[in-house]
Amino acid sequence: MKKRPLEGVKVLDLSQVLSAPFCGMMLADLGAQVIKVERPGGGDISRQYGPYINDISLYFCQYNRGKRGLAVDMRTEAGKGVIMDLVAQVDVVVENFKYGTLEKLGIGYEEMLKVNPQLVYGSISGFGTHGPLSHLPCMDIIAAARSGLVSQTGTDVPIKPGFSLCDAWAGLHLLRGLSMGLLHRQSTGRGVRVDIAMLDCAFYMCEAPVLEHSVTGEFRKKTGNHDPMFAPCGEFAACDGNVVIAVTKDEEWLALCRTLGLSSLIEDPRFRSNESRLDNRESMIMELERVTSSMGRYELEQKLSEAGVPASAVQTVVEFVNSPQTKELDAIAKTNQPGVGDYLAVNTPIRFSKTPVDPTAEAPSFPGAHSKEVLSNLGYSQEKIEELIDSGAIYQSA
Repeated sequence: MKKRPLEGVKVLDLSQVLSAPFCGMMLADLGAQVIKVERPGGGDISRQYGPYINDISLYFCQYNRGKRGLAVDMRTEAGKGVIMDLVAQVDVVVENFKYGTLEKLGIGYEEMLKVNPQLVYGSISGFGTHGPLSHLPCMDIIAAARSGLVSQTGTDVPIKPGFSLCDAWAGLHLLRGLSMGLLHRQSTGRGVRVDIAMLDCAFYMCEAPVLEHSVTGEFRKKTGNHDPMFAPCGEFAACDGNVVIAVTKDEEWLALCRTLGLSSLIEDPRFRSNESRLDNRESMIMELERVTSSMGRYELEQKLSEAGVPASAVQTVVEFVNSPQTKELDAIAKTNQPGVGDYLAVNTPIRFSKTPVDPTAEAPSFPGAHSKEVLSNLGYSQEKIEELIDSGAIYQSA
């Protein structure tokens, strides 16, 4: 197998649940050697999230694939010593503890720098490292709500995104930050700290309403599944579901009307321009759906696309997984997990022309699945490893 982009980069992943583990997953997909640290016993909280096969969480496996598992009790002096020995040898540390947690344990960023001045340290917190909210815990929906992101969705009632958008967005930004941090280290010889706040990441997606409010002092009326700037640009009823039509140019509007047999709408003064279509959006939707609701979504997609009108059937995830385009993109990868067997995982969307990515490597099936292996590679003797296990500082799963 060809060498992957981050091969040779060593990462200590102290994180749990989704945001930072998502970043660690992508680092592993790209070839980094990632050591996943969990607490003995229950391990990462996300091991409690389904679906399960043979009591193994596939949720956990998805976001921790390609990592080697080490279970450490960081409350013990021996456990802290193991962490610091690892810090001395890795290139990157990733964590998403509530700000100040590692400092209270005596193994925070400043202590880590003492043993590894070239360390690239990545941290995701809910509300950042300072300010009146920095001490509070945070979850995806909290960041989405407080940032104003949720207020921009839906129609009359705000709607949260259908998945953990802020968590994933924070993980992606941390990946970007760590990549820049490694370049910084390469050019200067010095390490750097990368801080990502979930609240910042959620607010970063609100740039359009912020810009508009700064100019007009107002926010546009929420338009649900329709774009606030263009019409028709949104979701329309078909006889077997829904289709999205995205008209942003007058020539696309003309092609849409002709393709649907609605040429009479071209001369209708209510719909002659994008501005007039926005003003008369409800009437326009009603006119279009008189035709779209009698046609199949894939039929609409094909006919409109052939006419130069951007359109797509609204698909379920299962329909997307089974589509020819998905197979061409390699968006789904078959992964084999010990104790589980084969399951389908979402591939990393980053593609390189000359180096591969690999999303198929196994996750630690249980906390401490590779503890002895990790410590042996660290240079610990077998006697020392057994001593740590006997003391409870380290756990090795059977």
